[in-house]
Amino acid sequence: MFGFLLLRTVAAQDIRLPFGAGEKLSYTVHWRLLPAGIAELVVSPDRSAPGRWKATAKAHSVGYVSNIYRVEDEYQSQFRNPGFCSSGIHKQIQEGNRHRDVKLEFDPRRRLARLEDRDMLDHTPPKIEQFAIPECVQDILSAVYYARSLPMTVGQSFEFPLNDGAKTIQIHVEVQAEEEVTTEVGKFQAIRVEPDVFSGHLFSGKGRMFIWFTKDARRIPVQLRAQISVGTITATLSEIGREE
Repeated sequence: MFGFLLLRTVAAQDIRLPFGAGEKLSYTVHWRLLPAGIAELVVSPDRSAPGRWKATAKAHSVGYVSNIYRVEDEYQSQFRNPGFCSSGIHKQIQEGNRHRDVKLEFDPRRRLARLEDRDMLDHTPPKIEQFAIPECVQDILSAVYYARSLPMTVGQSFEFPLNDGAKTIQIHVEVQAEEEVTTEVGKFQAIRVEPDVFSGHLFSGKGRMFIWFTKDARRIPVQLRAQISVGTITATLSEIGREE
C-alpha cells in the first residue's frame, strides 16, 4: 500500500490474494424493509496489463423503489498488485434524473488525479479537474479489495488515502467486533468494520457505514449497512460464483 513492490506473475499473486480470478459476489439490497435492488462485484486479471486487476461493481433498483428512484450504476476500477494501488475508476451513473459518465485517472509518477465528469443529459463540455494524490491511492471500489488484503483484529484500526474526484482524503477504518451474519448463502462468522466516510470525509451528509467481512482468509464482504437520513440501506450476500 505505501509503495511499489516488484511485480510478479499473476499465478504467484493468486496465492497471496484473498480472491481468485473471476470471483463474483451478488447481493440483495433493502431500503428499510423494502426490496430495493440487486448488486454484484466481479474481479479478474486485466489481460492487457500483467500485474493489474479489474474490478466491476453493478447495481440496479427493483420493485417499488425503482418506481420512485431508478438506479442503474456501473463502476470499473483497475488496480495493481502488489500494493492494490488504483490506476483509476470509470463510473456510469444513472440515478433518478441524473445520468453522468465520470472518468478518474491516477498518474502515480506525476502524483496527479485527472477527473472528467460529463453530464449525459445535456451537451455541455465535461468538467475537467486535477488533484494531488500520493504515489499510491485508492478509489472507492479498489478500497474494498485493498481492505480484504489486510489482517483484521478487533480493537485495531487502519487508514489509507482515497480519491473520489476531489481532494484526497485519509479514510480511517475501525475494526469493531466479531459477529455472526445470516445471508442467503448461509451463516458466516464475520468481522464488523466501520469506515469513517460521512460528515464531509467522503459523503457530505451525516450517517454511519458498517461492513462485515468473513473471518477467514478470503475476507468476503458479506454485508454492508449504511445508516443515512432517509433510512437504513442494507446489502446482503446472496450468491458466490465465478465469471469466466
